[in-house]
This record gives sequence, C-alpha cells and structure tokens, in this order.
Amino acid sequence: MKRKAYKLLILIIVAALLLVLCGCAEPVISPSGTTVVLPSPTPTPTPTVIPETETPSATPEPTPEPTEEIKPDAEDITKKVYVSVDGHYSDKLSDYSFYSKHKLNKGSKIEISSYEKMHSLYIIWDKIPGEWTLNIGDEKLTCGKNGFIHEYIELPCGCTRISIELTNDGATICDVYVFTYGNLPGWVQIWNPPYEDADMLLLPTHADDEHLYFGGMMPYYAGQLQYKVQIAYLTNHWGEPYRPHELLNGLWTVGMTAYPVISEFEDKYCSNLEHAKSVYPLEDVLNFQVELLRRFKPEVVIGHDLKGEYGHGAHMLNAYALTLAVEYAADSTKYMSSYEKYGVWDTPKLYLHLYEENKILMNWDIPLERFNGLTAFEMAVQGYDCHKSQHIWSFAVRQGESQYDCRWFGLYRSLVGPDVEKNDVFENILSGK
Repeated sequence: MKRKAYKLLILIIVAALLLVLCGCAEPVISPSGTTVVLPSPTPTPTPTVIPETETPSATPEPTPEPTEEIKPDAEDITKKVYVSVDGHYSDKLSDYSFYSKHKLNKGSKIEISSYEKMHSLYIIWDKIPGEWTLNIGDEKLTCGKNGFIHEYIELPCGCTRISIELTNDGATICDVYVFTYGNLPGWVQIWNPPYEDADMLLLPTHADDEHLYFGGMMPYYAGQLQYKVQIAYLTNHWGEPYRPHELLNGLWTVGMTAYPVISEFEDKYCSNLEHAKSVYPLEDVLNFQVELLRRFKPEVVIGHDLKGEYGHGAHMLNAYALTLAVEYAADSTKYMSSYEKYGVWDTPKLYLHLYEENKILMNWDIPLERFNGLTAFEMAVQGYDCHKSQHIWSFAVRQGESQYDCRWFGLYRSLVGPDVEKNDVFENILSGK
C-alpha cells in the first residue's frame, strides 16, 4: 500500500509541475503540508466603468440647415393710426394724396400713435425737408440726411408711439404711411443715394423725357441687367410741386433705385438753341455737366437729340453742351472746382437720341424676367403713365415715328471703336464696374 501511495503522489506532483509550466494552475498548500497545484478558474472579464462625466460616443445627429425666415406681408395701418400735428388731429397726412399737405415750422411736431406695433414709415415731403428728428421714447434719430422727398425709415423696434420733430426752418409734408412688420408693398420706394460711380449716365432735360425719348434704357439696363444707371435732370419742377412726385414714381416703376440728381435750373420753355442759351448760360450748363461726368465716371452717356426732338430749345442746349462737356471733363485745365473734387474723366461712349451717324437700333420688345415678362417698351409706357399731369398733351412713348422713336440713337463719341452689332450701347465695354 505504501508503494502504491508513493507512486500516486509522484504522478500528482509531475502533473502539477506540468500544469504550472503551462501557466494553467496555481500552487496551493494541502492540509498535509504538501504543495499542490490546482487548475486556475476561468477568468471573468472585468466590466468597463464609464465615468459619470463622460457619455458613450454615438453617431451625431446631422445639424439642421438654417432656414430663411419667411416674412409675412406688411400691413398698411396708415388709416388705423392717430396722427396729430402740433397737438391737433390731422387726416391730411393719411389721405394718400400729395396734393393735400401741412406746412410745418421749426419745432413743429407730428405725433403718431397706434394700437399695433409700427415697424416702418414712408414719408412724402413736398420739397427737400432738410434734417429732422425722429423721437422713439428716449431715443432720437436724425433723418433727412440724404435730401429725399420720398423717404423710407425702418424703425429700430416695433413701437406704438413716435414723433417727428422739425429741427430746421420748416418744411411741408404731404403723407405719412405706417406699416407693420413684413414685406412691404412694391410701391414703397426705398431709395439709395446716387452712385459714387455709374455704368451709365442719362441726361434728360425734363421729368418725363427719360421715358419718352430714352425709352427702354432704364427698364432694360437698370431693371433687367442691374447695371448702375444714374439719371440727372437739367431742369427742376419745384414750381409745379406734383411733378417731382411723378418723376420719382416713374423712375421707381421702371427699376431705378439710385436717387436722381436734379439741377438748380428752373424749367422754362425755350423756342430754339439761342433762346435756351439766353435762359440758361452755356457756361453754367457746362459746369453742371462736366461735374456730373467727373463725379459718376460713366462708361456710357445718353443725351438728347441735337434738334430737340420736337424742337425744344432746352433739349437742344442739353445735347449741344454735352458734346462739349465730354471733351472738357477730360481736360485738367477746365472747370477746376470739379477737377479738384473728382479728377478728370474721359467718357468712353456718348450716344445721342436720333443722331444720324453711327446709328444703333435698340430692341425694346424683348420680354424682361424682372418685370414679369413685360417688355422694356411696355415698362417705359408705364413709367410715363406716372406723369399724370402731362397727359393733357399729345406726348406718348412711341416706336416708329422719326422724331419720337425711342429706339434710335447714334454713337457720337467712342474711345473703344465702332459698334458692329448695333444693338447694345455697352458693345466694346468689357463689363460694368
């Protein structure tokens, strides 16, 4: 028995040593004091502990694209607001007519109150008002800096009570329109100041000439193609206070957004060129035109018929002076005041209405996307329709009659070569500025 027990012990020790060598068991001490190696238990994986400050990584949700705000249509609440002038209720400023008006003295105050929040004003002045103060609670804003007679003011916050205070010697106001928040009606005119430089300069003599004789120039180049088109009138109509409103309404209708330049020359009828020179001194007209050319630096200039379309002497003078002004504007020894302010400008192209040489025929019958498919000619007609006071005469925007046809122009001056295609006044001009 002892020998068998001894052999069994030897076998156990050998097996244990083999297990130890394989790394599959660990030694233990038997009760008898003999070291015995037992198999190790199967290890249990230790769970991963995630700190409380961390979260398991996950596929991030895609960030939603920002959506453009969809504005509601602004409501015209002009008839709902209470308007007082120097403490007295007035309905003249909310009657939608520039014929009724209020004369305001220095210090006069117009107060407007509303149950609904007001977000913008559109003011029609009779003449240039000068600077004035808009009071909104304790906040005071200086307005009128641009000299616009159709003036849009966006209020800094929705408010229910505001006041307009005259800070100069006085002014005359025709209408005050009031709107809630949202997209404004298309007839609200939000004018920009005149351009610092322009692609095209139009030089009509009177309000309405720009539609009658220059036809689709504005709707096509300013409205459709978005060229920088600046307009400057040789005469003003402050003596007929309804006409400046017609002028602005007509320009806005055909896509103009830069406020026009209006000279200090009063509108007077002239029977011929010599008569016009006696009414408007040639040097004064040249000084005005040279400054315009140097100020706006246009690639293309559009002027009247040298024969005055229907024989108007002021049209003749405007065109004749322009043929000289394009030369003088490039001469640093001429008209020093504007030279010191703007430098010189050598006009690349000058077109005159109905000029007989280098003739170009514009196509004003192409549908224009920006005017819902109406043509440049149709838009010129709509522009002239804004000049209600002039409809007592026989004038109309026309195509086909030689002395009125608004399609025909002649290239009087070019620094960029002759026209070849003869259907685009910007031919040979690489691009607008």
